[in-house]
Amino acid sequence: MLAAYLLVVSPIMTLQEEWGAELARKRQLLQRYQALQGNKARVAQTDQALKTTLAALEGQFLTGGNPAVAAADLQEIVKNLAETHGLQLTSTKILSPQESGPYVEVPIQVQLSSSVDQLTAFLFHLEHHKKLLFIPELEVNAPRRMVKDPRTPPMHVNLVILGVIKKRPAS
Repeated sequence: MLAAYLLVVSPIMTLQEEWGAELARKRQLLQRYQALQGNKARVAQTDQALKTTLAALEGQFLTGGNPAVAAADLQEIVKNLAETHGLQLTSTKILSPQESGPYVEVPIQVQLSSSVDQLTAFLFHLEHHKKLLFIPELEVNAPRRMVKDPRTPPMHVNLVILGVIKKRPAS
């Protein structure tokens, strides 16, 4: 009887415990999959909202398929804003573009002369332009003013203005 128990009943009971544990693991896995399935619609909706937001932001990038054309577009924007606000544009220089993930940052260096009010209006309109523009560097050299001198000498401003384009896939 002991031999029958050891040879037949004990292995069946051990097997039943293992199957019970395996069944419990499978139930937990099934519950996790069902929870993920339930979240699928919400995740898809969030994904679509993110893609829409990204497309709207990419609409604010500089035009042009390459950094040279984008830099020319950026120079034109700066030139028009400077003329609009009466700033004297001394020089512009295209700096080398920098890759940033799937995007390319296109910077230009601008030197100009202006009054405080003109510079404030220019910077405000740069910040609120329909294109996504950044100013990573700004240096203002304001000459000393004499208290009794009614003439205000212009400030000399050196700044880097940065625009973004989407990187083109390698051909």
